[in-house]
Amino acid sequence: MKIILSNDDGIYSNGLIELAKCLSKKHELLVIAPESNRSASAHSMTVGKPIKINKVNLFDDFMAYSISGTPVDCVKMAKLMFKDFKSDLVVAGINKGHNLGSDILYSGTLSIACEASFFGDVAFAFSCFGLCESDFKNYSILASDIIDKLYPVSNKGDIFNVNFPDCDCKEISGVKMTGLGKQLYTDRYEKVGDDTYKLVGELISHYDNPVDCDVEWVKKGFVSVTPILYNKTDYIRIKNQNVF
Repeated sequence: MKIILSNDDGIYSNGLIELAKCLSKKHELLVIAPESNRSASAHSMTVGKPIKINKVNLFDDFMAYSISGTPVDCVKMAKLMFKDFKSDLVVAGINKGHNLGSDILYSGTLSIACEASFFGDVAFAFSCFGLCESDFKNYSILASDIIDKLYPVSNKGDIFNVNFPDCDCKEISGVKMTGLGKQLYTDRYEKVGDDTYKLVGELISHYDNPVDCDVEWVKKGFVSVTPILYNKTDYIRIKNQNVF
């Protein structure tokens, strides 16, 4: 298959590099990612200013591209500037940190997959909590296996948000197809200089989540696979609302 690979952590992220090494053994890749970290950029794109693109020798003789724009810009440029590379799917990740539940609203990783869906491609967004190279090497093998299982039964434009649990790959309990949960934080702004503030916060434990959601299954050591729709319309409210 032909795969566009991107991320929001930057072109030199070991999560992207290990996934590129793994997928390139069986597939043809076009790697295009931000030149530096663009985490929590959501579905932003660059409008009204130029985007610089550079060739990067990612590993060995494997060529890739970095851009000065956002993760969504990466998908747009891959699809519109590399038209001869007719991709079968788009893969984002592996992200450094989970993208669970309501966090997907802020995620540049998941937005890559959503943008790919707009173009009609099947898309996968992979995230994990591990940070070392060995973690990402093993997670990449799992990611490739999930793609092999789901892609053949996917439809045009399908989006899958995949999160690996915070444990050794040998200790993973299984894979669950799940819905989204909710993530809550102790958000606050701390002063770091004159008229300058930084958003900080820690994850809050709460009991608002159903047991059968991505947040809860990942806590139990399972890989969560969540099919995502970008259409946020509340159709039940449309059907039941009679005020007009």
